[in-house]
Formats: sequence, structure tokens, C-alpha cells
Amino acid sequence: MRCACFVAVAAVGLMCTIAEAADQLNILDVAALDSQGLPVTGLQSSDFQLQQDGKTQTIAYFRFTGDKPSQVIKPDAEPDPHVYSNRAGVPLHITVVLIDLLSDRLLTGATINEELTRALKNVESSEGLYLYILTSSGALYPIHALPAPDSQETAAGEPWTKNIAATLQAALKTVFSFKPVDERDVVFRFNSTMNALKNLGGQMRLASGRKSLVWVTHGVPLNGVSISEQGRVDFTNPLRVVCQELERAQIAVYPVAESTTGAAAALVTESEQSLEEFANITGGRMYRSGGVGDALKQAVNDARANYELGYYTEPAKTDGKHHKLRVTCARKEVRLLAAPGFYALFGPQQPADVERNAALLAVHSPFEATEIGLRASVAPDPGAAGTMRFDIHIDPADLLLRQAGDHRTGRLSMLFAVYGPDGVGQSKPLPIDVNLTTAQYDTAMRGGLEFHQAMPVGATVQRVRVVVVDRDLGAAGSVTIPVGR
Repeated sequence: MRCACFVAVAAVGLMCTIAEAADQLNILDVAALDSQGLPVTGLQSSDFQLQQDGKTQTIAYFRFTGDKPSQVIKPDAEPDPHVYSNRAGVPLHITVVLIDLLSDRLLTGATINEELTRALKNVESSEGLYLYILTSSGALYPIHALPAPDSQETAAGEPWTKNIAATLQAALKTVFSFKPVDERDVVFRFNSTMNALKNLGGQMRLASGRKSLVWVTHGVPLNGVSISEQGRVDFTNPLRVVCQELERAQIAVYPVAESTTGAAAALVTESEQSLEEFANITGGRMYRSGGVGDALKQAVNDARANYELGYYTEPAKTDGKHHKLRVTCARKEVRLLAAPGFYALFGPQQPADVERNAALLAVHSPFEATEIGLRASVAPDPGAAGTMRFDIHIDPADLLLRQAGDHRTGRLSMLFAVYGPDGVGQSKPLPIDVNLTTAQYDTAMRGGLEFHQAMPVGATVQRVRVVVVDRDLGAAGSVTIPVGR
């Protein structure tokens, strides 16, 4: 569960039906699936009931982030080459597979190659799929790496998994020659594993929306004896911190608890308990030995079935206490997957930090931010040389708009990032206060909120990215326009 921000609502002059005091906005990812494990679309907020610690919560924000195209910001029937949208196709859902050789090097190269080759050959598409190895020396070794910050992801000519067997064989031959860590020191092994997961999570965080990490591993112990510290150590709390950090970045972990001698030998151990913690806290699922293919398939389906539910509570104390969550659906045939609870390990961020962080990720991400639907066009401004005029449409269905009498209000900011041979630059955020009558809101729901902005664009600029941030929700949308002359 993500704490999006800390919202202060004045009691005078604004009759807000959502929150009338200083409240914490919590966002929960929920996958809705049918009996076959396939996505269920078309659900409404009234179909869900949400409880925290046994108390029913009012759903204040609701959005489907799966594969259904936007009904407002969508491509035209006859695409205009001068119009750009971040909703021009099916949303890209990021899935990363991590082969963990640090947890147990008894896994042979042949076993890994065979299982991963079989799983990756059966994936529907390699787009949005990335593969890493956590080596026996504690380093991340990319086989197919996530794109670097400030780059621009482009579609590959052919699936990178086409020759996966040979690619895996060559990579495993390389990494098995790396010098291993001192496996007797459980503290060093634990810290190396957590640092690798945080590193990978930081890279995945650049992609917006729900993301999946399929972790093929023997797990990590919850406690053990440290040789370096000469004593018994408990990893429970540090592990939960890492899990909660991944969840806040919308990364659901799907651990595959591998066994050295097959699925029948996979018994309940402390390492498996640690993997259950990762799955439960992040809202993923745990699989037994040999389940890489099933984990991959379900991770993709869960992302395609994802709904975001937002609700307000009093700010949680950062006391580490566990809070239970329960989400049910009025449609009995629908099965829900969500984190069953969270640990109060982090306080809510201040609104300025929420806005700044969302904008920073959107500016430097190699992917478009798709949490807010955008459509934009650009043309030279006839009244000013070297100036471009941007026409921007924003999908109001993706915004946190509060009911204030017969108006709907919200707080946005818009900025422009420019990319050229000298790097990345950006304009100062332009604050936008949304205040719509019922008629204006109905019009916006049919064609989007419309804004126009003129901006000088230097001759060396290659592309411009329009970024819109919901300052209360912490969500962002971006659309990139090539302008090189």
C-alpha cells in the first residue's frame, strides 16, 4: 500500500465529501481475475469493498490500469502524424526475471537453462520483459537489461528471446566463473541480496504503474549466525523494509522457491518464509520449484487486470505495526489479488516531495509515464521565432478530482523536458488549479482537459517531453514529441 501524500483540506469554503481534515491518501493495487486466472475488466468502484483493520473505508479514487484503452485519450481512427499520445496502444507492463545464484549455487547451469528456456519461449511477447542474473559474487549481471535513464525505449525488430537457449548458456558460462562471496557469513549474503533487489527496484521504478519481479531463488534466511559479528542476527525487520520499499514503487514480487532436487523436496523453511513475506507484502504470488513459466504468465495477467483503489485514513504512526487489509468484490465469480496488509514503516510524504519525485521519474524515464492519459500536438508559433506551440489534452478520469459543491477541483502541474546532445533540461513546473462545473467536467470526459502552452525550443533540441503531475495523487503522465530540425 502506497501513501501518496498528506492532504490538508480547509473546513471553510470547500465542502469536500472525501476528506475534511488532514488525512493520508493510501493507494492499493488490486488484480481482478476470473476462475481461469484471466483479467476481468469493466468493474466499477461500487463493485469493491475495502477494509483496513476491520474498518470499512470509502473508496475516494478508482482507476483501471490494465489493458483496456482509454475512452478519452485514445488514438484517432485515422492517426495524425503530428499528434502524439501515451495511450496509443496497449499499456506496457514491465516484468523482470531475476535468476538468483547468490542464494544457492547448487543450481546447475543445465537446470537453469532448461527451465528458463522453456518458460521464455512460451511468453506471449518479449516486449517489456527483462532478464538478469544475481551472481555468486553479489552483482547484477544483465542478459537483457532495462533501458538506461534519459534514453528512449524503442520497439525491437524481433523478440530478444528468439535465441534464448544460446544466450542463456553463454551468460551462465560467464557468471559461474565469478568469485563467490563467503557463503558462511549470512549477514554478507543477506545484505548483498537486499542491495541487489533495491538496485533492481530502483531501475524498475522508472516505469510507471504496476511492475512484476519474478525472482528464481532459494531465498534468504530470516535469521542466522554472523561470523563477522560473532552472534545471532534477525533479518525480519530489514527484510520487511525492503519489501515495503518495493511495494511503494508498485513492484509485485513473484518468488519461485527453487529446490536442488525437484519440487517434491521443497519443504517449508525459513527461506521460504522470507519469500512468502516478499509475495504477501508486495501483492505478488509465491511459486514452488519449476514454476517459472507459471509465475511469468500470471505476473503478466495480474498486471493486465490491475485496479488502483485510493482511500483516506488518519496518518499512520511509523511504529512498524502490521495493518490488515481486506478487499472483496460484489461479483462472486471475480477473484482478487492484493496485499493482505502492510507494515507502518514509512511516514507520508509531503505534497511538494510527492510532486517533485513524480516529475523527476517522468523526466528521466526511458518509458512514457502512463498513469495520466495525455495527447499532444506541436506546431511553430507564427508570432515568435524559435517558439513552439503545444496543444495538450489531459484525461480527467485519471485525476484525483474532489467534489466541492457543484464543482470538481484538483491540483496539477505541467513541465517540459528537452533532450539534446548536451543532455536533459526542464522548465519550471507550471501549477494548474482545476475547477470544473458539472457541464465542463462532462465536456472534459468526452475530449479531455485542454491546455495550450508556447515554449522556446532551441535548434539543437531533438525531442520535448510534456509531463503532467497530479500533485495530490503523485501520479504522472508524459508524452514525447520529436522536434529536431
